[in-house]
Amino acid sequence: MSELVALDACGTIQLPCDLLAAVEPHTRFVLEVQGETMVLRPVTELPCWHTATPQVRAEAARRWAELERPAAPLIPDAALHREQMYWP
Repeated sequence: MSELVALDACGTIQLPCDLLAAVEPHTRFVLEVQGETMVLRPVTELPCWHTATPQVRAEAARRWAELERPAAPLIPDAALHREQMYWP
């Protein structure tokens, strides 16, 4: 089966309703790009934040906070003045 679909300016793909008749609303998909081919596969397992305990989520947040961050340029003091933050 072939269907012609298009992307809008934001990159949203609109698929015909009859093509998605067997899919429940709000189904999440993983997009796999294989060269010029894109494959949508339904997500079959819940993300970890749905099943993890508060302790596991807190530990994951701590591990993330401890990761080394890439070097970034410093923001000059002048950029933090009120006159620089708001447009006239």
